Amino acid sequence: MRNTPEENAALVRRFLTDVVAGGDTAAADIFLTEDSTDHDLVFGERQGRDAVTTLSWRILAGADVGVEIDEVVATHERVAVRATVTGTHTEPLLELAPTGVSFEIDSAWFCRLRDGRIAEIRSLPDGLGLLRQLGALPEQPATRPHSTQDEHPE
Repeated sequence: MRNTPEENAALVRRFLTDVVAGGDTAAADIFLTEDSTDHDLVFGERQGRDAVTTLSWRILAGADVGVEIDEVVATHERVAVRATVTGTHTEPLLELAPTGVSFEIDSAWFCRLRDGRIAEIRSLPDGLGLLRQLGALPEQPATRPHSTQDEHPE
């Protein structure tokens, strides 16, 4: 018997709050299939429950990751989540040494469920915004106001 969309939404919410934000990787068995995959846009692909639970967020932010869920859309087989992720950069990230800087970024997860557990995750964190906040990239330049005059006279 398939889970209802509401049950699927609740399962993914609990995965994000208990495992991602809460750091309870032992609970991953409840939420993830053995062969689950995370296709993370920033940190790359991880295959298998153990690899998925290494969680790029734990590597990224240490122990203080927060996930505030802004929106959830669910069907019988898929769940999409838009959330705000907060934390402090206390662990090496790519080649960036820990900065101690706090961050807040938008993130999205698209999950495919099988047999009542998450089989596939497509993680879409705002990696560019994260690197900017950590000082690894220059601030985005202010945009120039659009001119109504012809900027290229003949």
